[in-house]
Order: sequence, then structure tokens, then C-alpha cells
Amino acid sequence: MVGHIDRAGAIDFNKTLGQKDMALVYAQFEVNASEAEEAMFLVSVADGAKIYLNGEVVHTSFGGMGRSYLHFYADLEEGRNNVVIKVPNRDWGWRLAVKILDTEQAALYLADAEEEDEYQKFLSSELKISRPRINDPRFRLGRFPELVFENPQIVSKYLGGSYRIQTRWFDGDLEEVRYPKSPGRYAYYAEIEGANGITLKRSATLFCSEDWRGQFQRLDASLDYIDVNEIPKSVWEPHEGAIGEYAGSILQSSIMFQEEGSVLMAFADEVSKKKLSPGPNTTPRILDGDYHAKLKQKILGVENKYPKLKRPAYTEKKALELTPLSRSQVNGYKDLQSELIEAANQWMEEGGEPFDILVAHKGNILFHGSFGENGYGKFTAETPTEIASITKLLTGMLFAQFVDQGIIGIDDPVGLYLPEFPLTGPNAVTLRHCFTHTSGFTGHAQFEGVHNHWLENTLALSIKDKTVGKAHVYNGMGYELAGKVMEVVTGKSVFRLLREYLYDPLEMSDTVHDWDLGFSSQSTAYDLAKVGQLMLNGGSYGNLQFFSSETLEKILPIDLNEFYPGVNREWGIGINYQDRSKLMADKVVGHGSATSNTFWVVPEHDLVVTQTRRRAGRNFGTGFGRVMEVVKKRVVDKHLPAE
Repeated sequence: MVGHIDRAGAIDFNKTLGQKDMALVYAQFEVNASEAEEAMFLVSVADGAKIYLNGEVVHTSFGGMGRSYLHFYADLEEGRNNVVIKVPNRDWGWRLAVKILDTEQAALYLADAEEEDEYQKFLSSELKISRPRINDPRFRLGRFPELVFENPQIVSKYLGGSYRIQTRWFDGDLEEVRYPKSPGRYAYYAEIEGANGITLKRSATLFCSEDWRGQFQRLDASLDYIDVNEIPKSVWEPHEGAIGEYAGSILQSSIMFQEEGSVLMAFADEVSKKKLSPGPNTTPRILDGDYHAKLKQKILGVENKYPKLKRPAYTEKKALELTPLSRSQVNGYKDLQSELIEAANQWMEEGGEPFDILVAHKGNILFHGSFGENGYGKFTAETPTEIASITKLLTGMLFAQFVDQGIIGIDDPVGLYLPEFPLTGPNAVTLRHCFTHTSGFTGHAQFEGVHNHWLENTLALSIKDKTVGKAHVYNGMGYELAGKVMEVVTGKSVFRLLREYLYDPLEMSDTVHDWDLGFSSQSTAYDLAKVGQLMLNGGSYGNLQFFSSETLEKILPIDLNEFYPGVNREWGIGINYQDRSKLMADKVVGHGSATSNTFWVVPEHDLVVTQTRRRAGRNFGTGFGRVMEVVKKRVVDKHLPAE
């Protein structure tokens, strides 16, 4: 296979074959070996691969997220060896890179990999309470506990042989205190200074109580059905008692001996003391995120430094909202309705995975239906599912409001807000870097993601020289870092911001999001279509303006080569261009999804198409293409201007 070779030495199939949503390619090459030998194969792909050597399957990989090379050993024959690699494309960058190492080279590679793994453990090292037992976050009145690292040897190694821990303690009102005076929420902020000048920063919630009788309480958790290993719900339900009892013991252990238990107990204590009303914005994660965002403002001395982010503004001129067809309009779309139902049912029958889909034109909902059922039961239009990386687009929609109000600039260095990062130089990461996968970071949900209260400290230490702005490497960590910027500017959990400034104003009642900014949001086709219509309207929905049309233009995909020479990708602020052939439009805006959800906005035809499901299922590309052909014929072609 000969194709476009990018700067990293990988074949970029999208550059060679054109942008493809669902596709498959076979790459073939030969290896000449002077003698028969065992060799290490290094293969970098995003969506998995099957590797054949001399006609035999020698390795199969599912997924990989493009983070690093997968490696395996295989025996080369003397002379020519034929290698064929089957490479699918589902959502992530469609690339392939291959290296073949001899025994000596493999040993060096493994040594480097082991060193990298150890360094990752160093970056992930957390402080724990040393007494009365390691990992026990509980403590009583009188004095704060001693904090230690679980793996002090690794920490000492990368901090120059020795280090000292300087700790500050804060109570539930963010007042710095020398000892715990009353039960409730407390937090520490620790700076770990190494002999080599490197400093780690750590912070966590701990809970103080004089009454720990709960540790002797028997918990019985009610655990919803979990669809795993094709175990049917009918088998799960008769055993719910035993499952709940065991799940309760797991929960008990978590509450007593993990930091998450302190966060839960602090939440319960806080809602009791402050008489907080229940609701989607009153959760353990959001309240803990709020607390640590405010604590960071205090530590950095930036309380009241930034303008307050304003809620979406009310406007007299009402923008289009998603609206069902009137009775008179329905007759004009009977063919669309019947053909889409037929295509969707066929897709469900052939693919075996339930889904819902919505098609809207100029705000009119031309079609909205759900199809099929699985172990969870019947799939409905109100069934939230994991939308994976479409979450990145939602994070971008929140960030656009900061840009629109002049609070944060797209090309601002992160160091303007988080001093761990430099303002200039090769490691000066900008917000554009974060959103366009050019930050030099890799992976998703590393280092606890946005729940790491000092994630910027960890990421600043993870950057490798001369990587920022040099390549497009798909990842979620840039989004997490952008989230930390939004938190320090507002003093609020980024998940509260998402609810208060996007989900609640749009009445996205079936959207759940409190874990990660690069993936993890759960939503429905209807809720996502509201965001799509917001984009079609240029930043407004109904009587609310979230951002201006000028700001929308700023966040749409651009040729990154204009900013970062040699990075030949089109990408925006959580947005990219989707496969343009299906709807016969020059530009289809949206974002892909590892769970095969769909978010398409077609400005040329005032069209929004969204689809949600838990996973692709069988023959996804065929079913998807069949449905989109109906949309093209019955919507796009119908509304094309006459020539």
C-alpha cells in the first residue's frame, strides 16, 4: 500500500483515499530477512488491526485509540516475507505505522517502554494517609493526619533522590486551618519539592468525623442490570438480592477506605448543613469540583480576577427551535417517514443494536424515532447512551461562550491562567492546541483527568520537548486541561458550567455528564439535535443567544497548517468535518464517536441529523449508508434549488 506519509512516518489513509466514516483497507508490504529469526512487530493503529505474515494470522488487535504502538513477536523466514495488515476505520484518525525490530532493537525498545511506564507511575503518584492504615482517608478531631506516597521509591527517583512535602489544610469554608476543629469537609493542598527542583502538586478532599459507626453497617445496594458478556436481564433479575448484597460490601469498602468515600460523606454533610435542594447540579462530583476550583483560585491568588461568565442572553428576536411538523406539513413527508422507518428497521434487524435517530430541516423535526431493544429493554427516544467523543463538541460549545465574552482567547497560552505552563517557547500550550489535538498530549482519561485538581502540574511534567504544535495526535487530555482553565477562571466545577450554561438552558433533560470532557457524556438524538440547531442558528436557540455568529466562525474547522506548519488537518474547537459524500454537501460539520453515534450539521441545507446507540453493531456502515441515502433523496434533493 503506497499512500500519503505524514510527519510521524505513518500512512494517512484519509489523505490517500479521502475522508471515510466506516471503511476497511488492506496494506501489504514485504520484509527481506537475511536469516530466519524472531522479530518484534510494532504497529500503530487507532481502531484495531489484523496482521497476516506469510498467509497466517499472527496478531489481532481491537481498538487502541492511537495512543501508542502495540507490539508482538513473530517468526520471519529467511528471504522474502509477505505482510498484510487489515485496517478498519470507525472514528479515530485512520493511520498506520509499522516498525520491525530485531532482538537487540527489541530489547532497547522494551527498556525504553519500561522507563516510560515507570515515569507515568511517578506522574500518577498520589498522597495517602499513613495512619492508622494506608489508604484510609478517615480522621478525627484534634490533628491532621500525616500524608505519604504509596510508592516513595519511584517518587524519590524522579525528584532527584529526595523530597519534602509541604502541606496546607483548609476547612469546608476554604479557611486555612492548623487543626480540625469540627467534623465535616477538609482538604489539603501539598507541594512536594524535589532535590532536583521539580515540584509536584496534589490536593484532595478528606472527611473528619467523630462517629464512624457506619463502618459496621451492613449495606445492601440496589444495582441496575449491567449488560456484560451477553448475560440476559432475565438471568440477572432473580439474583438481584445476592448481587445487591455484594455490591453493598464493595460500596462499604469504598466509602471507608477510598478518597471517593470522603467526597461522598462530605457531600452528605454539606447538603445537610446547607439544606441544599436535590437536582442535577447538586451531586458529589459537582460540589467537590466547585470546592477545589475555588481553592485553586485562593492558592493562586486569582479570586475575583476574571470577569464573570454571563448566562446565555435573552433576545427579542427568536431563533429557530426544534419543532414537530404540523398536520399540514406531515403529508409532505410521508415518503420520508415510511422509507426511513423501513431502512431503520432493516438496520436494526441486520445490525442487532437499537438506536434512535432525528432529522430536522430548518428547525422542523421531519423524523424522530427509536428502534429495537437489547438486554436493557426497549430503546426509547429518552434513553441516554454514551456518545463518546461527541462530548468534545459539547465541551467546545461551552468554551465558545468564554471566547464570545472575551474572557478566554482561543490562542491564549494556558500559562495565562495556569502558571505551570510557560507563556512562550516550545512548550507554551495554547487553548487552540488543547482543542485541536496539537498540544503534544496523548490518551484519554489519564492521571484522573479533570478530577485531578492539579492536572496542569502533571501534564506540564508530561510534555516532551518539541512536540507542542508539531503534530495532530488525537487525545482527550487537551480538553481536560481546557476544563481546568475554565474552572480556575470561574471558581466552578466544569460540569456545573456545562449544566448551567449549556444543558439546562437548552433543556437537555436526558443528558448526563459528570466524568470526562473528551468522552463520557450520555445523551439522546433529540438533545444533541438541539445543539445542532444552535449551531445552524449561528449560536442562538429560541430566545437565548449563547454566542455570536462571529464566534461560531472562529470555532469552526480550519486548516491547522496556517497555525502549525506541517500539520495538515482541518479541525476546530471540538468540531471537525464529517464524511461529505453522504449528504452531497461541501461541508458537514460535527464530530465522530467511538460508539458510532452521529452528530451532523449541514449548513448548506439547514439540516441536522443525529443518531445515538450504545455501540456500532453489525454492518454499521451498510445500515448507516442506507438511512442517509433516504435522507439525501427525500430531504436534500427535495430542497435543492432548481437549476
